[in-house]
Amino acid sequence: MSATANNSSSAAAAKEAGRSLKFAEVEKIEILGSKSIVCGFHLIDYIWADIFANLAPASTYVLITDTNLARLYLEKYQDGFQAAWSHHSSKGGNAKVPRLLTHILPPGETSKSRATKGAIEDWMLSQKCTRDTMVLALGGGVIGDLVGFVAATFMRGVPFIQIPTSLLAMVDSSIGGKTAVDTPAGKNLIGAFWQPKRIYMDMAVLSTLPAREFSNGMAEVVKTAAIWTPEEFDILETSAAEVRAAVLEGQKNTTDAGLTLDTRSPEQALLLRVISASARVKAYVVTHDERESGMRGLLNFGHTIGHAIEAILSPQVLHGECVSIGCVLEAEIARRMGHLGEVGVARLTRCLRAYGLPTSVNDPVIRSLVGDRRIAEVRPHRLMDIMGLDKKTIGSQKRIVILKRLGETLELQPTNVDDSLINEVISAGVLVSPVPAAISAAGGADNIVVVPPGS
Repeated sequence: MSATANNSSSAAAAKEAGRSLKFAEVEKIEILGSKSIVCGFHLIDYIWADIFANLAPASTYVLITDTNLARLYLEKYQDGFQAAWSHHSSKGGNAKVPRLLTHILPPGETSKSRATKGAIEDWMLSQKCTRDTMVLALGGGVIGDLVGFVAATFMRGVPFIQIPTSLLAMVDSSIGGKTAVDTPAGKNLIGAFWQPKRIYMDMAVLSTLPAREFSNGMAEVVKTAAIWTPEEFDILETSAAEVRAAVLEGQKNTTDAGLTLDTRSPEQALLLRVISASARVKAYVVTHDERESGMRGLLNFGHTIGHAIEAILSPQVLHGECVSIGCVLEAEIARRMGHLGEVGVARLTRCLRAYGLPTSVNDPVIRSLVGDRRIAEVRPHRLMDIMGLDKKTIGSQKRIVILKRLGETLELQPTNVDDSLINEVISAGVLVSPVPAAISAAGGADNIVVVPPGS
């Protein structure tokens, strides 16, 4: 863990960085009455200029990130801070130049702890940060959740900014104001609702994503389309190769490609559409149910079972990979309840697979990550016990998002589902083994018939 200070103590120092700013053309999405979700490409200059011009002034800006992202972006954000402040101060006024402090954390879920939160707060106090401090979270879901929780409690709440750098964080964790740390008892059990003043989604950073992280984020994108927008699901279903290319290759051409509309490629336009469509659904749901009393529970499609699998197989298996499996099993529950057709389950399964996601615990992707011994730990009774602690559970009643069709749910909230049906589906979904070697060697494998659910 490291910290640095970039304390520009005079306007003259700031004006040395008086280069012209690169103003991106952006798309804005409304949430909770404010167009505070900003989507575009190469946003660093735009971010600082927008903060200085349109948000309440701060004496200190604290940017928190991890070591991987610091190597890629920290100097660029420091340079953008100087340049944007020089531009802002040149318009008049004698405001004191604010400080920019940076704090760098180790990457990974282990940083999302009460101990790390306390260490950040102690450091901020040692730096004499006061109530007019603004905190910026530059990173994926771990950084966003942790830093948001710091902002929610420091001095009883200071403004904060989300700058998600992973696809998963852009379409999911950065939107909605959920902040938290993990505990030995489970993930995200200690936290607060604290809405960011801005969420800046800079699509240009996604070109650095590993392919597996792309798939991890696409689980949430597919999930969102499956509960809300038939048209977007159709696009995701038929355009997997194009979406993959847009995320992993679409921003690599030139330094400023996509900054403005006239420099935006078709691949970048598709990427912006896919991400903004998913973000717009979540923004709408959060606006109508900020504290998750009903409709916001729809965003947990695939998560009731997925989180239980994740509790057993993480950190080797990623969140989106577990949610993908959960989506297929929860869709099968909807089918057995008589609401979703067999074709719907098959289409959802095929779409998830098209983005490199596993669709069962016995999927080769999962087996390669954890091996047979860990897979054997995913047993129905253990999953049921973990689901009993799910935040959607009321008393002992488990609740699951039930699809009526792809793009529409049965209710505008999770539905009560009997334990017996859940247990039946997860038993069929996890108790699958290869043909025993003895049978295969004897030639008996040719006579085995496998009947998929719903056939």
